[in-house]
Amino acid sequence: MKANQRQVSGIILVVLGILIVVFSGKIVFPGLEVLLGIETIVGSESVHYLPGGGYMFTNPGAMARWILSVAAVGIAIAAFGVWLMVNAESCKGDS
Repeated sequence: MKANQRQVSGIILVVLGILIVVFSGKIVFPGLEVLLGIETIVGSESVHYLPGGGYMFTNPGAMARWILSVAAVGIAIAAFGVWLMVNAESCKGDS
């Protein structure tokens, strides 16, 4: 891969990683909540169903862990993008 392609790929990964971090709350709730189910995310014992068909979850620790794990993935993607851009500078003679 040429140095210029590495820089562009790195920039794209940094932007993608930052977006994942910024929107990690929305990715988990309602994103992963719909895909995986609320019982999977907070535990079935922490979901209380309401008479109107809604539900309420009472495990803030589990919610925070899911959001932080999604944010950690975003940070890792952004860090890899930065690494790719830094190494693109060092291999300009390789292309």
